[in-house]
Amino acid sequence: MNKVIFGAAFVLALLVGHLLRDTPGYMVRGADGSLSGDITHYVYWTRLVTLGGIQSAYSGTWPETYAVYPPLTLLPLEVVGTVYQHTQDPTFDVDRAQASVWLHEAIKFTALTWHLLTGLAIYTLLRGTRGAIAASVYLLNPAALYDVAHWAQPDGAQSLFSVLAVGLLDLGQVVAPWASIAAAAMAKPQAWFLAPLLLIATFRSHGVRGVGRGLVAAGAVTLLISLPFILTGHLRDLVGLPLAVSTVMPVVSADAHNFWWLVLQQRGQDPIFLQDSARLVGPLSYRIAAAALVAVSVVLVCWLYWTRRANLAEAAALGVLGWFTFTTQAHENHLFLALPLLSLAWPVRHSLLVPLAVVSLTLLLNMVLHDQLVLESLGLGVDDQLVVRLRLMNAMLNVGCFVAWSAWASTRKAQTLPVDQHQPLGYSELVAVHD
Repeated sequence: MNKVIFGAAFVLALLVGHLLRDTPGYMVRGADGSLSGDITHYVYWTRLVTLGGIQSAYSGTWPETYAVYPPLTLLPLEVVGTVYQHTQDPTFDVDRAQASVWLHEAIKFTALTWHLLTGLAIYTLLRGTRGAIAASVYLLNPAALYDVAHWAQPDGAQSLFSVLAVGLLDLGQVVAPWASIAAAAMAKPQAWFLAPLLLIATFRSHGVRGVGRGLVAAGAVTLLISLPFILTGHLRDLVGLPLAVSTVMPVVSADAHNFWWLVLQQRGQDPIFLQDSARLVGPLSYRIAAAALVAVSVVLVCWLYWTRRANLAEAAALGVLGWFTFTTQAHENHLFLALPLLSLAWPVRHSLLVPLAVVSLTLLLNMVLHDQLVLESLGLGVDDQLVVRLRLMNAMLNVGCFVAWSAWASTRKAQTLPVDQHQPLGYSELVAVHD
């Protein structure tokens, strides 16, 4: 029965992806009426890494000849581009590529595949009925499907390896989790936020030697993925990627409905048109204030995990929400990683279905309320007062969810489990405590 439940959800997610294969995704209408958006960039980057190899991804100028995703996310696009070049257009003409329905659908299928693999990982890690239901809930999550099947966002890549890192570490492994978190970071740098939690979990379960083994594994994976850049003399390009990403949209909020959205709306300013280097109060910039608040949230989730008020998956999910709530430069879909981590956590503590529902709603609304073509199809404009009010309410809901969840977790009693301090705290023990 468990396989039937999961299989049905898997097939249904594939069906949704098929039905949404031709939607334009996130698009912005220019002054001349022309449309451009994320899929436009993905086509440029697919062409870039196909013709020049993955090592050429960071040698040009954004957005056409410089990709802002780490290499692991781009590698499947190189495969797609190679197939396209051999079967559709050997010259890989840029105009033909932008107009190619085949290429657009293949890029979308890549994003959907990452999502499906994440669902499979959740099912495998949790096992049994819990795993089947949790994985199915994740696979059919409307916000997740909107992100991967409509917008073609590759958030599933980071999600897959982050879920494996958290889940495998909770099950007592060391090398595989750290190899996975390195892969996640080479898919999207946001995953590095989970590193402090993983360090604490590894040290508590396996001691200093375990931490050392984990770091070696992470270094080996990072080196392997970086090898094409090293062998071709492009390592400096790869190392410069984080700085380049931070300069693409160095704004207070790139349409993310978070704490800064509330602050700037109250000041009558648009977060996407204000640099995060601007002064917030006196000499304090938005960027520095955000870094301090994110640091506080990191300390909070590490404390919740260390005192066993939250298991590793819940602490990681709350940490992602905290990062999204307080960081600058966040985009609409940057909350996505909380979904698979919550899907891994709620079978242990069923009340986590509440924040899962809230985060799913706020993520979906955050995307829809900035999707110009979808709003137009509903007879709304991007600056309509209803849309503006809904965005503000959504930001309040995100901030409120983080505050309420943090307070609720903090008021729990610290757990003392009948296991040795240096033994892994697996899901079976947590189920016994919380259920």
